[in-house]
Amino acid sequence: MKKQRFLVSNLLILCTYLLLIFVSEYQRQQDKLFFESNDLYSTDHLFVKETFQTLVKDKFKTSADLSVFIPLESKNNDEVRGYFSKNYSDAHFPIKNGSFFSTSNSKEALIGKDVATVSENDFTYYEYNNEKYKVIGYLGITKPSFLDDSVLINDSSLFNMPTTYLTIDGKKINTIYQDRFGKNNSYQNNMGLDRKVNSDYFSPLIYSLTLFIAIMCTILIAYLIFTDLKKENFIKYILGTATLTKYKSNLFYLLSTCIIPVFFCLLILPLFKIISIHYFFMFKLFFVQLLLMCFSFTCFFIKEERSNLHGVIL
Repeated sequence: MKKQRFLVSNLLILCTYLLLIFVSEYQRQQDKLFFESNDLYSTDHLFVKETFQTLVKDKFKTSADLSVFIPLESKNNDEVRGYFSKNYSDAHFPIKNGSFFSTSNSKEALIGKDVATVSENDFTYYEYNNEKYKVIGYLGITKPSFLDDSVLINDSSLFNMPTTYLTIDGKKINTIYQDRFGKNNSYQNNMGLDRKVNSDYFSPLIYSLTLFIAIMCTILIAYLIFTDLKKENFIKYILGTATLTKYKSNLFYLLSTCIIPVFFCLLILPLFKIISIHYFFMFKLFFVQLLLMCFSFTCFFIKEERSNLHGVIL
């Protein structure tokens, strides 16, 4: 019976991990689709008439996730923009092949599939203003895409060019700074797709249901592990084993039960090529679930220890 419950606990933990990982991937894909349909801007973006230096070093120097875009003139149909960000690790841009920028001012470019390029020494480059920018990724995950003619260049020197406005983006930029800057005529009105007004009604329901299932499964797993060890704890209680000693032994068993499904996840996920494996997210998931499981198990353990004071029934 103990082995069966151990296997059931492992299976429940594995299913919970996979469910949360798949839902997290669904959220990433939704974010990418939103950015793709909204010209790479979030709903918090603002168009401002300020200089680049003023924005980055003065008015938004405390904004850790500030992104700045500058529209650039093009000799063809390419929609060219310069790009700068304070946090290149937190980008949800829709990149089908390649990777996002890793550092500022890297002299690299992201392009749509219809943008003309040149090849040189086994590398692809985009030429703009007599400068060659190495192409590291291709924008657009749908066919056709709103970004087929778009070019994003990671070069801070481009912000020295004359322009009518700059675009700033980041979390709560709109909420905090809208009254200061306002919305001029060039502001994107978010018309068109439902994603452009951020009206995905099903996602909150999916996330809430997933979170509820994960919490209930975690509590159930803690209870199953508790029942596995219940008779063993009774015997140790009769033999006079210290409560703290029993508790430490139980936590070690619980930890071993949780670790096994993590290794299975690491083996299974590479089989799903559509899933982006984020190991840091898996670590956070494991840590949070382990804390909840330990808390639930501790509640069951304390309740049982108190009941033992009134006698033990084997």
